[in-house]
Amino acid sequence: MKAIKFNMQKQRVFLMPFLFLCASVLLACNKEDGVIDPQEVPDKNQNIDGTRIAWDYSSKVKVAPAAGRTEAYCGYSRLVQLYDGRLACVYETSSGNVELVFSEDIGATWSYPKTIFATRNSINMAVPDIIELNDHSILIACNPRPREPYTDDRKFGIMVRKSIDGGESWHDEQLVYEAQSTFNNGCWEPSFVQLPNGELQLFFANEGTFISSDEQNISMLRSVDNGETWSDAPIVAGFRPGRRDGMPVPLLLEDKGEILVAVEDNKKGEFKPSIYHEKITDNWVNGYISENDSRRDYHPLVDVLSDDIYAGAPYLARLKSGEVLLSYQSTWNRSDIWDRSCMVVEVGNSNGENFKNRSMPFNIPITKWGLWNSVSVIENGTIPVAVTSTNAYSYGSTEVWMVKGHVIPEYSVKNGTATIDGELHDDCWQHEWPYFVGHKGASNMKSSLCMDENYLYVGVEVNNLPSGFENGGTVTFQLDIERKGYEKPHERIYSFICGFDKNLSMKVGSFGTWIDYELPEGIKYQLINNSNTSKIEMAIPVQVIGGNFENELGLNFELSYPTQSSVISESLPNCDSDSPYTWCPVFIK
Repeated sequence: MKAIKFNMQKQRVFLMPFLFLCASVLLACNKEDGVIDPQEVPDKNQNIDGTRIAWDYSSKVKVAPAAGRTEAYCGYSRLVQLYDGRLACVYETSSGNVELVFSEDIGATWSYPKTIFATRNSINMAVPDIIELNDHSILIACNPRPREPYTDDRKFGIMVRKSIDGGESWHDEQLVYEAQSTFNNGCWEPSFVQLPNGELQLFFANEGTFISSDEQNISMLRSVDNGETWSDAPIVAGFRPGRRDGMPVPLLLEDKGEILVAVEDNKKGEFKPSIYHEKITDNWVNGYISENDSRRDYHPLVDVLSDDIYAGAPYLARLKSGEVLLSYQSTWNRSDIWDRSCMVVEVGNSNGENFKNRSMPFNIPITKWGLWNSVSVIENGTIPVAVTSTNAYSYGSTEVWMVKGHVIPEYSVKNGTATIDGELHDDCWQHEWPYFVGHKGASNMKSSLCMDENYLYVGVEVNNLPSGFENGGTVTFQLDIERKGYEKPHERIYSFICGFDKNLSMKVGSFGTWIDYELPEGIKYQLINNSNTSKIEMAIPVQVIGGNFENELGLNFELSYPTQSSVISESLPNCDSDSPYTWCPVFIK
């Protein structure tokens, strides 16, 4: 890629430093006596870096129950994309069955369900998992759970069932493990992973061997023939004495040579996620992962949760770009009632460590719940999908809902030139749109940047706007030229406010506040409204914002629009419009 070089000749006039100087003088001057007051430079913080997830409210879809069906509860759903492009989702029901549905349009609509495991003999079929194997056969596991009163002939267990024709027909059920016949000595939550050599591993939580205590371990069964047969007895993969490692979810990191297993771990206080790290070449030959084992990564979150915050039922997925996603259900920012938790997602590095940039895919009222969640990645690893079991969108029943996300990368601005006509037809807008806002409501925006030697170009498209959006609605583009980590606005930090009424205004940061300024000459701007959409193009002369760019800048977009009852304002994920250190990093090559 050709590098952009800026002409820093002495005769060039840089307007923004001059404007900032004016702002500083005006703010410091006492109106009554003209005495200059000392100004405090804002505190600095560690800049927030890394990939972020922006969840798309407009993509929210009910998966189950199907229209016309009545189920008090559908939940504990797991979703995969099959090799033929279909989505497959399994879940449990209040009837005691495990059902399977398909989508042929990337989740917009869902089929009528098939029952894969049916309740019988007063035994519920619960907490399913699904995997597509290397040969494109499909395996589904479930957890038979006897209802009270318990009897010795009905035991908690793990069952699997296989299809070799894409889910059209299914082999007979296989019972691959039995625990005891009472709740306190059962087994729970099966989950699959397939290794590069074809070996299939089935993890589950197991207290069937702890008859005289409340302890629980993570057990694992193996199959070397794509699930046709299974090992006679499980191995123990993880165990913390006196505690209850539970709800295991494995993830293969083939390029790292590792198997990850996320578990909920009650080492101290409420459950927190832990992640086991096992080398594929070791494959558990060195024994189980104990409480102080270096292979156990307890509470691997950058923003640590206090002991009294519950964060259980973890799940793992991986983006095409390598980052590992961790989801869990939590009381974070909610009440302390664990079963009023909702789904949280964080983004880790490519090793499945240092999870951060916390987000909540679903807007769940604090009196409702969003439980037994999972996160998947579809479309060749580019689109994250969150799935929850919630009563937030019904009249009392618990339903399966999904929502898609947009990956917000650490973006490098591409070379390009745009014609400022509001049409967004230029080549530089025909590629990726790295930025997305649209979690709080159906209205959403996508945006991008490009650059040549003279201008920084900004392109924005806003969709699904409500009627009357021209009256008070705005898109704000914010830029931090030096990215020094200021907690509040200061020098070389700018806001460009694009009104849907076609007016453009500008603010500059100064000693912790925003100052209005008349637009400098040279800025080009065009906004076109059409029905419920708006397109914006802007060209900002390099000299207007200082010219002497650092390689790394900070960036934020904020969408604001009126509704019938309020004004919705939303920034890029994990960004605060008044806290530049939270803004997304963007790189100038």
